[in-house]
Amino acid sequence: MSELLNNDRLRAVFAEVFEDPDFVLLPELKIGDVEVWDSFNQINLMLAIEAEFGVEFDSDEIGELTSVGAIVQAVERRVAADAS
Repeated sequence: MSELLNNDRLRAVFAEVFEDPDFVLLPELKIGDVEVWDSFNQINLMLAIEAEFGVEFDSDEIGELTSVGAIVQAVERRVAADAS
């Protein structure tokens, strides 16, 4: 997929929020595939990603970012837009 999928910073955010030091980022993983990835941890995850990468998502977008692949694409778009 992308370089961000192999990014240690992003993997570390997921690992910290999900309290799983061995968490593996797979683009197809989504809410429900990971036991602790519920609506509460979705918000925690997105807040942690925003802080780590200096990006912001609106609440509607956060509700749609329900897979690793979708999150990676959204972060890449935001980082690219901020770099322009």
